[in-house]
Amino acid sequence: MHNEQTLLNLLDQLGIKYGRKAHEPVFTCEQADALLPELRGQHCKNLFVKDRDDKKWLLVVPADRRADLKLIAEKIGSKRLSFCSAEEMQAILGVAPGAASPLAMINDSDNQVTLVLDETVAGWDAIHCHPLTNLATVSIPRADFEKFIQYAKHDLNIESLA
Repeated sequence: MHNEQTLLNLLDQLGIKYGRKAHEPVFTCEQADALLPELRGQHCKNLFVKDRDDKKWLLVVPADRRADLKLIAEKIGSKRLSFCSAEEMQAILGVAPGAASPLAMINDSDNQVTLVLDETVAGWDAIHCHPLTNLATVSIPRADFEKFIQYAKHDLNIESLA
C-alpha cells in the first residue's frame, strides 16, 4: 500500500505536476476551507460507499452541496447506498476516515472501487485532494489527475451527482 511519501514519489516519477500544502488534520470540508481559504478551484468531499451487493464506489462531490445518497444511488444504477466501514476503507483504499481521496485509487489494486466524480468537480482546472493523509492537500491539474487515474488502472466516471 502506498503512503503519502510513496504517492508523492510516484507523482514525481510520472511527471505529474502538483502543489502540496501541509496543514493540521482535517476531518470535514468546513475545517479544510478554514485552513486553506486561498485554495482556488473546486473543493470536494469524498464518500466511500457500498450497496447491498457489496459493490463499492468512491464518490467525489462538491463540498458545498448536500449529497443525497438515495438520488446518487439511482444515478449510478444502484438501489441503496451506505457508508463503508473504517476497516474497509483502510483495507481497500489504504486510508483512514478523513483522508479519503481519489488518489487512494492507487491502493485499490483489485479494482474493487468505482470512482465517480460529480460533473461540477470534473469541470475545474485543478482537483484538490488529500495525498492519502488528512495532514496535507495537493492540487493537481485536471489532465495530470486523469493521467494518474489511468496509471492506477481505474476509469474516471463523470456523473451529475449533487
